[in-house]
Amino acid sequence: MADRVRVRLFIDFWNFQIQWNAAHQGQGSGLIQIPWKDLPNVLTAEAAQGQPTKYAGAHVYASVDPNNKKDKNLSRFLHHSLASFPGYSVEVKERKPRGTIRCQEDSCKSPITTCPQCKQPLQGTVEKGIDAAIITDLVSMAFDDNYDIAVLVSGDADYAPAVQYIQKKTDKQIVQAFFKSHGDQLRTACWHHIFFEDLAGKFDLVPVLARTAATTAAPFAAPTPIRKA
Repeated sequence: MADRVRVRLFIDFWNFQIQWNAAHQGQGSGLIQIPWKDLPNVLTAEAAQGQPTKYAGAHVYASVDPNNKKDKNLSRFLHHSLASFPGYSVEVKERKPRGTIRCQEDSCKSPITTCPQCKQPLQGTVEKGIDAAIITDLVSMAFDDNYDIAVLVSGDADYAPAVQYIQKKTDKQIVQAFFKSHGDQLRTACWHHIFFEDLAGKFDLVPVLARTAATTAAPFAAPTPIRKA
């Protein structure tokens, strides 16, 4: 490794946002804004465990629904606010319409297009390409020697094989940053882990409703229901 350990962040936006919201609402604290500006310094220091460090950048991978009016604000935040923070780069992909939901009985398989209770049309989208983008960057930047330690902010087990491959074939270390009740399989594959529950005192946490329109806080409180393809 270099004299100063180069730490680079890879953030699975929706995976992180959903669990961040759930963790704080579960504690009765309501919606709390993710401290995006403080995140790199705190995670870089935690991952390096006392070694001299260099923050090498933060890569955020997100998706938006182009047909959802609420996602216009999210897209604006991702492209103009988050991407302007020091060292951040943001990759945004469009979500795709979800396939038809069908009855699970083999003798039926009829399409279900409306909610049985409220009779409203069932709508939803799927996230495509995010996993592939994160894995591609993790692997390519490891072999291109663009980091010494990668902090992977996600609980998605789909990243585990790539993490194991990188750590087998290179001297790079992958550190998971996530929540205690999620991401066990990925955590096991990683060199080390960081729990956000243990970092509460290191962030200046502010409720979403306390932010004003003039701030650079994300203008959304909860994610649109999505799933991966």
